[in-house]
Amino acid sequence: MHRLVVIGFAFILLSCSGSPPVSSKPGEMRQPPLSLTVADSLWSLRADSTHSLAALHSYRRLFQQDTASIPLGAKLSRAYYHHGQYFENDPSQRDSLFMKGYQISQKVFILNADYHELLFSTGDENIAIKALGRTYLDLMYWGMANYGQWLATKGRLIRLGQREIIWTTLEHINDLDSSYYYGAYYRYKGALMSRDPEFQTQTDEIRACFEMARQISPKYLGNNTLMAGFYCPLTRDKDLFYKLLTEVITASSDPKLPFHPENLCEKKRAERLMIKAEKEKWFEK
Repeated sequence: MHRLVVIGFAFILLSCSGSPPVSSKPGEMRQPPLSLTVADSLWSLRADSTHSLAALHSYRRLFQQDTASIPLGAKLSRAYYHHGQYFENDPSQRDSLFMKGYQISQKVFILNADYHELLFSTGDENIAIKALGRTYLDLMYWGMANYGQWLATKGRLIRLGQREIIWTTLEHINDLDSSYYYGAYYRYKGALMSRDPEFQTQTDEIRACFEMARQISPKYLGNNTLMAGFYCPLTRDKDLFYKLLTEVITASSDPKLPFHPENLCEKKRAERLMIKAEKEKWFEK
């Protein structure tokens, strides 16, 4: 019954935009009031694109009511990333989602007095970001993840010009929690090194980063798909590419895992990676 209620609310939410309609006639049906409980219920079903989008809209409406909320900002930034990463196929729309997810983090950061003071006294975001403590960990990560995805489609000069703030944020996250989000530091570091000309020749270190992420959280399938998508094309390791992705596709699903929805999405992503590799002949160049 709970799932049916959530599904029903998702379709109501998606059919509306902006603020919920207010009935002007007695007896007219009103949209159910939005709460964090409802938004989180939609988010729990995020392996489905409809609920992913409904959760995104819900968190966005809630954040509009409390733009200083660090937890809400983190949830919204993550929802932008999730929908852009797994469900949006249009490149311009993906870019828009990732940029909005990044901007949410900036809106909340600037309200922190220490961050604000350092940013405007030094003009250096790399210094200011270090003023943020563990309370901002989720928001820092998802803001950075969104920005990284947005930068991934930009030219080399733009990527190189912004790499310092990405690296600084990543290292600060590691200082706060080295095992954060299922090996995110090592997973993200391996991906960054794979794309950065300064580090691309350090293939042993890149592999070690991905392997550390897999060791920290062997059941988080995103560690496999990211290694397959970044490390394997760089080293032309076709056998490892298919081994990693086959492990993802054939992995058993455990609904009890907190990242179960992500794992379901990663299975589909692994299939798309295989198709993309064959189509673009990644290992035949």
